Amino acid sequence: MSQEIAKVILWEEKQKDYLKKFYDLQFTPRIGEEVYLNKENWRVTRIEHDLEVSEVNIYMELIKKQKSEKSSNS
Repeated sequence: MSQEIAKVILWEEKQKDYLKKFYDLQFTPRIGEEVYLNKENWRVTRIEHDLEVSEVNIYMELIKKQKSEKSSNS
């Protein structure tokens, strides 16, 4: 019995275009997990499974880099 490969699509939250598609992803990231993609860090916000077409939609938001401009010199 052969197992069908699920298509995994990474989306930016509240956007219409996808970031990346995978057909051979070994694991699915969990909600709250961080993903490094396109030289930026992303956090998974929600996951939707569409069993009819063997598709997993993963929605992510860009993690803003914290600016550490304040330095204490005293």
